[in-house]
Amino acid sequence: MLKVRLMGQKNEIRWFLRVLGRNPKIQLENTSTFYNNKGTERFKRLYTEVHRIEKGSKKSNKKNDATNDSAKDSYCGSGKTFC
Repeated sequence: MLKVRLMGQKNEIRWFLRVLGRNPKIQLENTSTFYNNKGTERFKRLYTEVHRIEKGSKKSNKKNDATNDSAKDSYCGSGKTFC
């Protein structure tokens, strides 16, 4: 498992999460909300966990949390984020 911090503009972070979410070999979990960076309103940061899916593992059948759209979260085209 990797813990990843993404920094950039909101639309760039959403795009990259969408790219990661399409990869069948990894699974995104515990994606955080956007946080402000000190000194700038332009750039944000977001935290997520990346899990590698092994062949034949139980996680490979599990629906990717990053693309799961629930009532409490809003979908921004990048996965489970809060806009």
